[in-house]
Amino acid sequence: MRLHWREAGDPAKPAIVWIHGGSVEDSSFMVADLDRFFERVRALFPDTRGHGLSSTFERVEDYGYPQKAGDVLLWLDALGVERAVWGGASMGAALSLWAAIHAPERVRAVISISGPPYEPLGADKAWWRAHRPLVESGRVAEYFDANVRLRMGDDALARFKARPERYAETIERLRRHSTASLLALLDETYSRPEWLADCARIRCPVLVVGGSEDHFPTAEMSRRVSATIPGARLHIIEGGGHFPNRTHRTEVQSKIAAFLHEIGV
Repeated sequence: MRLHWREAGDPAKPAIVWIHGGSVEDSSFMVADLDRFFERVRALFPDTRGHGLSSTFERVEDYGYPQKAGDVLLWLDALGVERAVWGGASMGAALSLWAAIHAPERVRAVISISGPPYEPLGADKAWWRAHRPLVESGRVAEYFDANVRLRMGDDALARFKARPERYAETIERLRRHSTASLLALLDETYSRPEWLADCARIRCPVLVVGGSEDHFPTAEMSRRVSATIPGARLHIIEGGGHFPNRTHRTEVQSKIAAFLHEIGV
């Protein structure tokens, strides 16, 4: 297993593991979320397996949360990081919650932005069935565009394409996959079961952030996550979609700042 990561901040300060969303995302999408905190934290941004420049696999079972979390824990061992604040957006947020359940001694706190410990919606599964042929036929850029439209809308895609070098770099990273490995990654994304009830086992501090306009998880779903975790804090970003850390970054960063202060970081 080869794990690629980005790093910023002060190596002597408390560590934050900040994890990207699933599907077409990687660590390059996440660095700007924490830039205002670089003087007070060691910010670590991994590409989980199947994403960015990390290793790819061709079986669905190789892309589960146990495998992804196991990679991150071994990587933290190699860096000498015993405990860290975990967080991120979408899949990365859910993976952080999963780690807090299954490796509680390694997780100091969690910041979950749009993290869904839920089975994908029927409509999203149908969307994947309709768009799977794009991946099967190697039309990776078309799939990427459709995915961004689904999660963030046409305006977000237009902004991304207005940076042609960044867009081309992202598509090239996706093309590192074989057809089988990209299909396995996406099939896993749309076949996850619900594990919300397991979140009741979390005992570390947790901040749950959701967008009022997100369709998965909806604001109500985020409220259920917060209500399930003992003592969790909740903030709903009015007008926010699936990635409010990008569309409403200042507001989200202010909530992160208050939470870090509260837990002594």
